[in-house]
Formats: sequence, C-alpha cells, structure tokens
Amino acid sequence: MKNTQIKTLKWLGCFASLFVGTVVAQTPAPNVGALMNEGRFDEARQLARRNAEQNPSMQSYFDAGYSYLRAGLPDSARMLFEKGISMDEKRVPMNQTGVAITNLMTGNASAESQVAEVVSKSKGKNADILFRIGEAYTGYLTPAEGIIKPMYEKAVNAAKAIDYLNRAAERDRKNKNAAIQLAMGDAYYLNRDAGTAVTRYESALEMGMEPARVYQRIGDIYRQGRNYTLAVENYRKALEANPSYAPAYNQLSELFFIVRRYKDAAQNFDKYVSVSQDRRPETLLRQAQFHFLANNHQRAIGILDSNQTALNQNPIVYRIRGWAYSSLKEPAKAIENLNTFLEKAPDKIMPDDYKYLGRAYMQTEADTDDSVGVAFLEKAAPLDTSENLYSDIAKYYYLNKKHEKAVATLDTAAKRGFKADVQDLFRYGMSNYSLGFQRDSTGKLQKDTLRFAKADSALALAQQGAPEYAPTVLYRAKANYYAYAPEEAVRNGKARPYFEQFIQMVADKEEERNRFKNDLLLAFKYLISYHELVTKDAKTQDEWLKRGLALFPDNKDLAKIASADETDGQQ
Repeated sequence: MKNTQIKTLKWLGCFASLFVGTVVAQTPAPNVGALMNEGRFDEARQLARRNAEQNPSMQSYFDAGYSYLRAGLPDSARMLFEKGISMDEKRVPMNQTGVAITNLMTGNASAESQVAEVVSKSKGKNADILFRIGEAYTGYLTPAEGIIKPMYEKAVNAAKAIDYLNRAAERDRKNKNAAIQLAMGDAYYLNRDAGTAVTRYESALEMGMEPARVYQRIGDIYRQGRNYTLAVENYRKALEANPSYAPAYNQLSELFFIVRRYKDAAQNFDKYVSVSQDRRPETLLRQAQFHFLANNHQRAIGILDSNQTALNQNPIVYRIRGWAYSSLKEPAKAIENLNTFLEKAPDKIMPDDYKYLGRAYMQTEADTDDSVGVAFLEKAAPLDTSENLYSDIAKYYYLNKKHEKAVATLDTAAKRGFKADVQDLFRYGMSNYSLGFQRDSTGKLQKDTLRFAKADSALALAQQGAPEYAPTVLYRAKANYYAYAPEEAVRNGKARPYFEQFIQMVADKEEERNRFKNDLLLAFKYLISYHELVTKDAKTQDEWLKRGLALFPDNKDLAKIASADETDGQQ
C-alpha cells in the first residue's frame, strides 16, 4: 500500500513535471528480481507478465509465473507456467516445474508425482530446478504483521526443502548461487535450527547476496527469538545497505509495535508504504492503526479519509475513525462512526468499541440519572484487562452524587485486580464519608461509623500519594470527628492531628482561607475544646483562640468563647 501523504502540495506535481525527461533518461529499467527482493511483488508481477508477452521465452514465462506465485496468486501463476511449457527445453522443464510447485502450494494431490517427473526429466542435475523445488517446500517465508511465516502452509516440508536445496548447492558449486543459501536458511529456520539458519544467511552474504535481504532475514531470526536489540540492529544494517528496502521498514515497525514504541512503529510504517508503493486496503488500515496508537489521531483519520474509495467497504474503518474522534474529543463524529461500525459488523465488536463510544456519549451528556455513556462503559469494563474503566464510571457516579454506586464500582475494580490511583482513593473516601450521614424513615439523622472508618482509611492512602492536597487532610479530620458524638469526638482526640495539619496548610493563604472558612472555624473550635477538656492546657487553648480570632475577628462563636474565658478569669 502506498503512503497517502498528509497534504500533497498542488505545485509539487507541476514542479516535478519539469524534470520528467531527465528522470526517465537517468532511471535504470526496473528489474523483476530486484522488485521481488524488495517485497514489491505486485509491481514485479506486472513487469514480468509484460516481459513475457513482449519477449516470450522459457525464462520470461517462468519469471512471470513465479512473480504471480510470490504475489499470492497461484491460479494466475499456473496459467502462465502452462503457457511456457511449450518453450521448455527437453532437459530443462522450467515451466513444468512451475506447474508442479504451484500445485504444491495449493495442496494438489498430484503435485508430488509432478515434482518427481521434472526431477527425472532433468536427470536430477539441474541446479535451478532443484533450487526452485527446495524453495517451494519452504512455502516462501513472508513477513506479515511482524510474523515470519510461510505464504503457503500446505507446501511446507522442511526436511524435503533441505534435501533439495543441498542437492542444488552441490550442483551449483561453480556458480555459487546465493539464493540457494538464503532459501536454505529459511528451511533450517522452519526446522527450528536458528543457529544453522543464520549461518546459511551469512553464507548468502559472502556469496554476494544483496546485504539488505540477508540482514532482514537475520533480524527476523532474532525477532522470533525475542532478542529485539539484535533484531533492530540487523534491520538497521539492512536499511544502511539499501534505504529503499521495504521489508526492513515493515519488520521494524511491527517490532516497535510489539514493544509499544508506537511513534517509531508509525514512522517506519510510513517509510514502508512510501518505498513499497503498497496500497492494499489492509496495509492502509495498518498504517492508520499505528498512527492512532501513536496518539496521532488526526493523521490516522487523514489516511482513512484520503483512501475512502479503497477502504470504506471495510467496517473496521468506522471503528478506527470512531476511536480517533473519541480521543480527539469530537464526540458527535465518534458516536456516528462507532454506531455505524456496530451496525455493520456486530460480530466484530470488542470491548474498546464500547469504551470509546461510552466516553464519547459522556462528553455530550448533561448530568442525568440515566447515562448512555456509563451504560457502554459498564459493558466494556469487565472485559478490559488493561485499562481501569471502573475509575471512569466511579468518577461519573461520584460527580453526580450517586455515592453508593461510586463505592460499589470501585469495590468491583479492586476485586478485579485494578490498583486504585490517588483520585480513586479520594473519591472512595469522600463517597463513604457522604454515606456516613443517613436518615431513618422519620428523617432523623443516623450516622454510620463504619462508613466514616472506610472514608478515613481510603483518605489516608490518598494522602500518601498527594500529601499537599488539603481537602484530603480536612476530610480525614471530619471523618474522625463526625463518627462520634461531639464531646466524645473531642475527648478521643482522633481528629486533632488532622485539624492541626489542615490549619497549617490553608490558614495563611487568603484564597484557601475564604474557600474553607467554615471548616477552619470547626477546626479552631475543636482544638480549643480539646485543650480545655483533655489537656487542660489553658495557654495552648488561648493560643488557638487568638489565632482563630486573628483570622476571623467577626466570628460570633469565637467571640463568645473569648468572652466566657474573660468572665471566668474575672471570677
């Protein structure tokens, strides 16, 4: 697939046209073998077929059939081979060999006898025929989304591949065909002998094989063995040898995808598309996917929109667009595309579809009792093992004061193994704090001490993660205060250290002081009462009183306490 380019400048085409004559004159004629070596099989087959039609011969028809076979079109390959059979030499049945190996690829029952027949006709002495048969038994190793696997699984027989390739190498001692060694490496790889495979690849390099092909193959071996450092090293060697070698860009991008280096994956896939001219729909979708994962959402959408004719028949396009628009916070477009996807491909729905659709709806919804967005997130959450969607759901319930649901949601998250972050802990604490105030059937306030205890425990953990956040400290104090009757709360002193800390954090900040005025007054009154009833430390009690009056001189409660203290002193 070809790179769609982000925005093609109109004048670029005009500017380039001035040099068409020069470029054509200087550019060498494309070579079928070189195109196939670079993984450009569609271009190779078109050129090879044209060559066969213009210059029909045993070799030109074999090359054409072979190029179609490598492009994944065995039926077309067979027709070309069959056309070339009449041009085969008596002892060199090349196109008959092509028919035999095509039948191997498709699992035809007569294939083995046909292979035996061409070997017999050539007296088992033709190195090229032995090579083509041996290579065919590898199934033609091909990189696909980073996985190295045979294009034709039905043909694979590593033992037969090694046998025929060894016989080819024996017959080819003088010519030293490096391609035989390369295919031998593939055969040993299939035989699970990576060490020998690399040795054979290195032999191909020594015999003059294009370095890019060899280094890519060695990189593939290391990649399959999960030695990603050496894999990257060899892929980069391939590109140093040939900056236009498309398969290495492809493999690098897929490797970076595995290790979650999505920006590197997207950049290398762009280069692959550019040099390979690969415009298959599945390739364009892969390119868009990489850019989405790299958080380049607009680029992903641009690739899809620029190739609508080729891509819009595939419902996955609507999924990628929807995810991207949801991430870009364009909820209307996200909802439209994702709903289209759900309608067109109900059998392909996955949790992330509900996740992005839920988030998109939540961006459009006012606070309601019946959230469509939350309903979708609740569908996705139990199936998503990588992202804690329960956190998003709990946030919605918390902000809408549905505290029982917020607590239940976060409890479910914990049961499913998700670690609560600071915000989760704070919301869990605050929801439990709010639920600590209940009313019975008559409307009388009933405090739930267990809820207050849960609130303090969660807020204590939140405080460890964000020690400078004043509301956490405040509500630890209030949870320990309201859990008991007022005098008991003062006498047990559980709230004291948090009220002291809270005053220290906000009293000297005017904006915070105004925001938390009532809470500060509660803190001062608590501490004054504590030192009166518990420590009986009149000096400390007086210090807290004076400090409170200095901040709130017009407060009647503090003034009343001060007046009572003066009266007691006079008596």
